[in-house]
Amino acid sequence: MVLYGHWYHWVIAFFVYFLTGCFGMTMTFHRLLSHKSWNPPKWFEYVGTFLGTYGLTGSSIGWTAIHREHHHHTDDEQDPHSPLYKGFVHVQWMSMFDTPKPRYAAHLLRSKYHVFLHKNYMLIHLCILVVLMAINPMIAVSAYLFPAALLWNMGSFINTISHMFGYRNAESNDHSRNVYWLGYLMWGEGWHNNHHANPNSYSFKVKWWEFDVGGWFIEKLNTKPINRD
Repeated sequence: MVLYGHWYHWVIAFFVYFLTGCFGMTMTFHRLLSHKSWNPPKWFEYVGTFLGTYGLTGSSIGWTAIHREHHHHTDDEQDPHSPLYKGFVHVQWMSMFDTPKPRYAAHLLRSKYHVFLHKNYMLIHLCILVVLMAINPMIAVSAYLFPAALLWNMGSFINTISHMFGYRNAESNDHSRNVYWLGYLMWGEGWHNNHHANPNSYSFKVKWWEFDVGGWFIEKLNTKPINRD
């Protein structure tokens, strides 16, 4: 996909990538809904969940269920994200289509908001696409399709590359690695070994230069972040 046109289309694309990747995926889907590592106001959960949904990497229920299953079976035959058993191609580009097991996201099934977004996931995205195309096809690319493709690939690199290459700060019972460029480009998610060593921590930073954008925003937005050691 080639993003062309005026310079502001690039600004829009990467701003949407920031919103969906940082506030949506890492801060809400991952650190809040999957690991309950911080306590934001309810409005932030709703807004962050919508941003994560907008990112086209799955509903909050589906994303959380598959991620929790990944932590329960990290790098074994039942891990839905293991490139060792599932293969690089499947984990990188196809695992978001895997069927989630509802029991891993039972807490979200009690929320009408999350259930609504899950049941109407495809309809919501169809409406978004139709509205943006009606406004301007280039806006549909820059404000929706391009950042979604970027987030899909960058997010999947966490599940593939970060379990194959990189360095480790801690000895965990898996193949998780820290990948510095993913750490910076994916708002702190690339410090993956740090996360697996302490999965319930809101911050993935260990070394001073491992800047964790998601963790930094959590500290600024939340007066009482949970950091379970």
